[in-house]
Amino acid sequence: MSRLPVVVEAGSGDRVGNVEFLARTQDTPFFNLAIIVLRPGQGVDSHVHDAEDDSFYVLDGTLTVTLGEERRQHRAGPGTFVLVPCGTAHEIRNEGTADVRMLNVHSPGGFDRRIGLRG
Repeated sequence: MSRLPVVVEAGSGDRVGNVEFLARTQDTPFFNLAIIVLRPGQGVDSHVHDAEDDSFYVLDGTLTVTLGEERRQHRAGPGTFVLVPCGTAHEIRNEGTADVRMLNVHSPGGFDRRIGLRG
């Protein structure tokens, strides 16, 4: 099956809340790519992805990432990359006073469909 190239202009990705998907499962089965913005105080409670790796590349702000059963906490500023292998508990949170803006990659694809996007 041949796939078509995808070009997504700034701000025109498919959205679910504060997540803007740039590469969706319908585009490629290999990964989902999104931009996430966390306002001060926002975050995602501890969770595990059983079938995919989750990763973050911080563009702006400082993201607090809590990893593993040991709950190791890391403060990830701009330019920091975090890879969370499947099966690893992780929590992300913006504990600062400015927005956190980051790229998020789930691999393989399918995350977009699990949180409600169809197509």
